[in-house]
Amino acid sequence: MLFTGLVVLQVAQTGKPRASQVVTLPDGSTLRLESVSYGKEHFRPGPWWHPLARRLPTDWQRKLKVDTGASMTTAAPSLGVWLGWDKTGSSSGGWWDFGLVDESGVEVPASSNTNHGSGRTGQPDSLGRTFTAFPRRGAAMTLRLYQRKPGGRRELAAAFEFTNPARGKFPEWRPQPMPAVVKQGDLEISYKQLLIGVTGHNNPGEAPEARVNFTVVEGGMPSDHWFPDGIEIADATGNVVRQNSWGGGTSKGEAYMVWKPYLWPSEAAWKIRVEFMRNEKAVFSTNELVVVTGLALPAVDSVTELNLSTNRLGHTVRVLGLAQGQGKFSGRHSRMSGGDVRIEVDVSPELGTRKRLTVLSVRDDQGRKAESRGYGRSSSSYSFSYEPKPDAKSLDFTLVVQEVVTAEFLVKPEVFKAAPAGK
Repeated sequence: MLFTGLVVLQVAQTGKPRASQVVTLPDGSTLRLESVSYGKEHFRPGPWWHPLARRLPTDWQRKLKVDTGASMTTAAPSLGVWLGWDKTGSSSGGWWDFGLVDESGVEVPASSNTNHGSGRTGQPDSLGRTFTAFPRRGAAMTLRLYQRKPGGRRELAAAFEFTNPARGKFPEWRPQPMPAVVKQGDLEISYKQLLIGVTGHNNPGEAPEARVNFTVVEGGMPSDHWFPDGIEIADATGNVVRQNSWGGGTSKGEAYMVWKPYLWPSEAAWKIRVEFMRNEKAVFSTNELVVVTGLALPAVDSVTELNLSTNRLGHTVRVLGLAQGQGKFSGRHSRMSGGDVRIEVDVSPELGTRKRLTVLSVRDDQGRKAESRGYGRSSSSYSFSYEPKPDAKSLDFTLVVQEVVTAEFLVKPEVFKAAPAGK
């Protein structure tokens, strides 16, 4: 009776079976689309009764040899795709870039939230991917897979079309009237344009980007003191994408940022939430700045301890010091050996979403600027990497804790159209 009841429940929750799609890759291996699902849990395809048996007690599952280990879970409902990869003779490592194409034929770079890969005895390897952002309104979509060639260039390897397992009725958003302006004190941020599918400055074959432009006025004058630091975009179907990895800048009061992935322009409007910060041209109060001078550079794979603690905007900022290569402070992970030097900082309590800790400047004992090599963050711990000159002996650096300004707009994305060649 229990199993019969589960059969009825499973039939009610299972979509119509689809014909198998197989693609032969350039290296001779094959990819097969095995299943597509929507939800928070996505199990690897197996015998038809396995999804039913997973609802049984654990000892029953063990006796029936149910495949319970191969699954993908996401915090929010997502699109789950399982592929079978027969990679006999393949030299590929299985690194893929993805794009999702809506019914209008518009492709958007897609970021997989969960990556699963494992072998199966006597069967092709299984590849599982989940996507929390995908074109939800249409009846069907296409997943495109790209492989990286020597030199980093992308090449389309496979494409699979399938029905949308999450299609439903969604509200319709409309863009707000223009001009769209957000004011905070004497600061005014005006939205100008949002373009998607931007190409031209990236490498040939690379996934296109989105670009948004603003005008920034402070005290009635165009300002170069503010720049976009992050963006969250959402649409009426429930897609939300937050992006902190970006490029951009500001000049003569014109600010912009570029990023990927993004969403599909078939929606009438996107809600964009952009966070702005001040840069090194701005004036900061002493309650925001942490200034360190003359800190000796550490020897190879060692540290220079400082252990300076101060309070900024209600948070304790503790500068542990400088670390080089595999050198590490207590409770921190060491990095790969190399010439970079890291400024290691702890903040308590965590800054949350309304404040940022950044580095305004880093110079050596001869006044030369040290080049940034990126930064990492884990909870309330920060690590800022810089490459000093070979003959540098010490570093001066300035940190700042500042509040971000958030500007929210409801706007229509436009598809980028490249200028004709020769113009």
